[in-house]
Amino acid sequence: MLKAGDRVKLITFNGEASPPEDCEPEENYWLLVGEHATVIEPETIYGRALIEFEVLVTSKGLYCHNEIPNTLLILESDLLRV
Repeated sequence: MLKAGDRVKLITFNGEASPPEDCEPEENYWLLVGEHATVIEPETIYGRALIEFEVLVTSKGLYCHNEIPNTLLILESDLLRV
């Protein structure tokens, strides 16, 4: 179980190691696989962890819509505690 402040590594996105063929470039969050982040909120109302990446998400051309900059909602099963 993740806790706020845990350092994690993204190992997959939505349970997959690579994006689908029809993935839009702005939604290719698989570019973040291998990147490290910190857990901000372990379980949100969406059942995902809110994590803040060390790398700037938008620098990879990705959408980042959350109120807290540089954060994404990620399935806990996509994360490895480091």
